[in-house]
Amino acid sequence: MPTNNLKILLVEDDPFARSMLEVILTTEGYNVTLAENGSEALGIYYSESDIDIIVSDMNMPEMDGLELIRTLRDREEVVPVIILTSNREIKVAVKTIYSGASAYLLKDENIEDTFIPSIRKTWEHHMLEKEKQQLLKDLERKNKELERLSYLDPLTGISNRRYFDVVMGQEWRRVTREKVPISIIMIDIDYFKLYNDFYGHQEGDRCLKLVAKALGDALMRPGDFVARYGGEEFIGVLPNSPLRGAREVAGRMQINIEELEILHEKSDISDYVTVSIGIACAFPEQNSILSELIMQADKALYSAKNNGRNRIHSNKDLKRSQVSQNSGSEAIKFSMELNSESAVL
Repeated sequence: MPTNNLKILLVEDDPFARSMLEVILTTEGYNVTLAENGSEALGIYYSESDIDIIVSDMNMPEMDGLELIRTLRDREEVVPVIILTSNREIKVAVKTIYSGASAYLLKDENIEDTFIPSIRKTWEHHMLEKEKQQLLKDLERKNKELERLSYLDPLTGISNRRYFDVVMGQEWRRVTREKVPISIIMIDIDYFKLYNDFYGHQEGDRCLKLVAKALGDALMRPGDFVARYGGEEFIGVLPNSPLRGAREVAGRMQINIEELEILHEKSDISDYVTVSIGIACAFPEQNSILSELIMQADKALYSAKNNGRNRIHSNKDLKRSQVSQNSGSEAIKFSMELNSESAVL
C-alpha cells in the first residue's frame, strides 16, 4: 500500500498542534481522523477497522499516549503508534519505545521536516515486520507438513516405523503412569513374497495399499493407530485396551482383509490374501520394558504363522502353551497366575 493512501488516527489535545499536524498530513494525501485523548482514540480505533497508523501526543488528559499504547499492546493490537512529545529526556524516549511505540518524535521547530519521513519509515518497517511474520508462519507450516510427511509411509499412506517408535514411546510412558493396559497387534501378509513374485511388484504394491487401508478401517478409537512396520508387516497400537479388546480389533482386521478378496493363487491356505496376527498385552509398571512387549507380539505372530497362518495368537496363548508343558502343582500355580488379565510384564 502506498504510504500516502494510509488512514491515520491523530490523537492530540492541543487544538493548535492538532490543526497543524492535520494540515501536514492531508497535504501529503493522508486520510486523517482526529481524537483529543487516548480514550476517544480507542473508541475510534475499534469502531473504524481501517486505521493504519496512530499518531499520538504523549501528555493528554483521561488517557495519555503511553496508556494508549499499553492498552493496545495488552489487547495484542499490532497497529503502529508514533508518539509525539516536547520532552527531550532520553529516559522518556526509552520508556516510550519499551512501552511498545513504533517511533518517538520531538515536537520542535523541525516537526514539519521530520513528521512525514517518520510516518513513511514507520509504515515501511511495519510492512516489513508483517512480511517477516508471514514468512515465519509459512515456514512453520511447511516444517509441520514436512514433519507429518516424515511420519508417513510413502507407499501406503499410513504411519511408518518412525512414527510408531516416537508415539509408542510416548504411549508407553503414559499408560505406565496411569496404570492402564496397552496392546500391540503385529500383522503379516501370508505368503506375500510368493504373491509379489507371481503377480509382480506393481500388484504387490497395490495389495499393500489395500491391506493397509483395511487394517486402519478396523480401528474404532481415535487413539489407536496402525503403522507399516516393514515390508509386508504392519503393527497396531491400542492404548487403554485389554487383551479382549485387542482380539476384537484383530478379528475385524482379518474379516476386512478377507472381504477384499485379493486373489492369491500361490497361497497354501486360501484362494485369497490372508494375514497372520500376533497380539501382546501388558499393564506396564515403572520397571517394565517396551521392547519386551514388542518381542512378545512378534513371538505370538511367529506362533500364528508356524501353526498354519491365517490365524490370531496372543502372548497369553503362548503362556497357556507353556503351562500345558509343565506338570503337577507347578503347572497349576502358573495357570492361576495367568487367570488375571492384569499380568505385568
